[in-house]
Amino acid sequence: MSIKYGNDAKSTLASSVTSSGTSLSVASAASFPTVGAGDVMYLTLADALNSVTEIVKCTAVSGTTFTVVRAQESTSAVSWSAGSNVQIRITAGLIADLLAESTAAESTVHDPIGASVAMSIALGG
Repeated sequence: MSIKYGNDAKSTLASSVTSSGTSLSVASAASFPTVGAGDVMYLTLADALNSVTEIVKCTAVSGTTFTVVRAQESTSAVSWSAGSNVQIRITAGLIADLLAESTAAESTVHDPIGASVAMSIALGG
């Protein structure tokens, strides 16, 4: 799995969505990263005052349609009106997935004299 993130990625819903809907139609997807097979990005849906929010996990993007898994991170799935905010925000789930991905990552780096060095990233908590 690869977690996608984009600075200041935001849009609004182009049409309403019910609490059981799994597709979000946004006004523009231009500021969001590309989500390929196996990729995810965390989105926050919010009303104009940020008094109601829902975190969703986006698993696919096709044009301006996002396929999502609703009610993530102890939030509740609610109905959203057209014009509601859709943003990438830093969430606990995003950080947890990034930490899990980085603790499993191994890479090879080259030191200044050109020797290959195996490096593991281990983050504890």
